[in-house]
Formats: sequence, structure tokens, C-alpha cells
Amino acid sequence: MPRARYSRFVRHPSVLSLHRPGIVVAWKMPPPTSKDYVAAAVLGQLLAAGDASRLYQNLVKGKEILLEVDGGLGWPLGTYLTNNGPSLLVIFGLYKPNTDASAVVAAIQTDVEKIAREGVPVPELKRTKTKMLSDFYSEMENLIDRADMLALRQAFVGDASQINQVPGRLDAVSVDDLKRVVAKYLTTANRSMIDRRPAAGK
Repeated sequence: MPRARYSRFVRHPSVLSLHRPGIVVAWKMPPPTSKDYVAAAVLGQLLAAGDASRLYQNLVKGKEILLEVDGGLGWPLGTYLTNNGPSLLVIFGLYKPNTDASAVVAAIQTDVEKIAREGVPVPELKRTKTKMLSDFYSEMENLIDRADMLALRQAFVGDASQINQVPGRLDAVSVDDLKRVVAKYLTTANRSMIDRRPAAGK
């Protein structure tokens, strides 16, 4: 999947049961065979997964321009472990009606680009990887989930035992890896956005 050469921004009113405006920001990412793939997964977790994520802390609690935020690599259709091709790193947020969508996107991009320049504190990266590893082990404890994951590995790469490489690949992700992935993929030219607003009278 080639990266886009320009940023795309679509605005339209929502006819669904969306009572607050929402924004989706997405960047095209490499396939699982890329050396950048697992680092991209860690980056997505660090940016948008949970109350400890960077965007939650900065834009929900800090600047208070978002009401909630979620996202990650392959979100919401799956995870980095259930994807077998090029994917998207997606950020979804509900924003306050008195905030402009362009300002939200700019704030997200500012936080992203700060990682490219400065990296992230080692404790923050370690906490993120620990959470991902904990989630992985929790999923593998369930017999059905474990069987499903092994079947996916067998179907994707022809070797179910490849799942045993996940902890080591997560642990190997470094601050420099995150900086490289942001600089290479999370650019404005490689970005698409959808701004959904409640339809008039909703």
C-alpha cells in the first residue's frame, strides 16, 4: 500500500446516533513483515490506548479539547497480531462542540511530531510495552483465544510457533524505533482525516 502524497480531510454531517462531533485521523502503515511494524504497534498503544496514553493525558486531561480518545494499529478492526497486510494507525476522538476539527488534528500532529524530535521517556516506553505484553499473555491464557491466535499465525506465516516471538519483538522496540516510525509514516502527507458532526437538529 503506497503512502499518500497529500493529506486528505473529509467533513460531513453524521446521520447516525452521534451526538458529539468526532474526528478520525489515520496514517498508512507498513505490513507485518516490515521492521517498523511492531514499533508502529507500540507507538499506537503509547499514543491512544487507555487513560495513561499520551493523547489522553495531553488532549483530554490537559488541553481539554477532546472528550475521549482511542485508537492504535489496525484499530478498530483488530490488533497488530490479527493483521496480515498493510494497515492504518488510527486515532479516534470525540471533541467538544466549541473546538474546531482542524485544531484537534493540529494538536494531535503536534504531539506526534514531538516524538519524532524528542523521543519518549524510557519509563513511558517500558510501561507501554509492559501493558502490551500483559494483554498478550492474558489473551493467550484463554483456550479459545489461544487456538485462534495460533491458527492465525499458521495461516499468515505458515508457522504457529512464530507467536513465541511476540514478547521478544515487543521488548526490542526502542525509543529510536519510535522516532523513526513517526518521522517516516506519521506525516501530514501520509495522513487522512474524517470529521463527523451531528446532523442539524440531532
